[in-house]
Amino acid sequence: MEKEIKLLGSRVVEDKNLIAELIQEEALKDASKEELEQYKDILEAVLHFRMDFIGLLGESLQNSLDPETVFKGISQWGDVTGNYFLKEGMSLADALGETSLYRKHIGKVIKTEAVCKEMPLEILFEAMEFFHALLDHAAYSYSSTYINSYQKNLAAARKEFLELSSPVVPVNDQIAILPIVGAIEVDRAQHILEQSLLAAGRLKVSTLIIDLSGVVKVDTMVAEQIIKLTQSLKLVGVQAVLTGIRPEIAQTMIQLGIDVSQLALGGSLKQAFKRLAEAK
Repeated sequence: MEKEIKLLGSRVVEDKNLIAELIQEEALKDASKEELEQYKDILEAVLHFRMDFIGLLGESLQNSLDPETVFKGISQWGDVTGNYFLKEGMSLADALGETSLYRKHIGKVIKTEAVCKEMPLEILFEAMEFFHALLDHAAYSYSSTYINSYQKNLAAARKEFLELSSPVVPVNDQIAILPIVGAIEVDRAQHILEQSLLAAGRLKVSTLIIDLSGVVKVDTMVAEQIIKLTQSLKLVGVQAVLTGIRPEIAQTMIQLGIDVSQLALGGSLKQAFKRLAEAK
């Protein structure tokens, strides 16, 4: 049986160019001539990628008696491929969708070779079972890597967004401005609190203007975080002046039972800065 399965694997390796061309042709059957010409260089690289993968599957069939090494090699291929797909902006759904094309065309080569060599059905079934296991493992490997890398990139982008979304801008030696723009979720609110306290200490300002005119949605959590921020700044000797408070923000604060009279309200950002500048 080992000899026959090796022979089937060899046939896959020998026909890898033809198989890759058939898969590529079917995958691109709906593409226009203009698209084929526009992405000619990329498609050439994809074709070679297909050839290499088919060759790997064929070699893995040849080494079916050492499944541990074979599946390890497939996993390594999956790691590289998953990251490549993500880097090139390829959809994971599209990549997984092509698995059926590899199953179809490589499976046809294996079956045809087995019939030509008059191999027993038992050997053909064994070879096909191993081939399907290889292909399934390859799909699992590159999809897992793709998803993990995507999540890491998303987390890094989220971290970068948080860094850029809470800029404390010094105006002079005593005054800095914190413009808050967009929606405020729990993690962003916590980040704004931490970074504002650090920036106020680093800049050694006595007043921080917190401008809320760009906040798109105000709920209980947002209002509570705003109050928490003003109280925390007060503890470190920094006066917090709130500007850009729209009627709905004031209404939410009142509904929470917050004593608005205890807060330093500055109207618009321009008005607050003018009053503070005149006071200095």
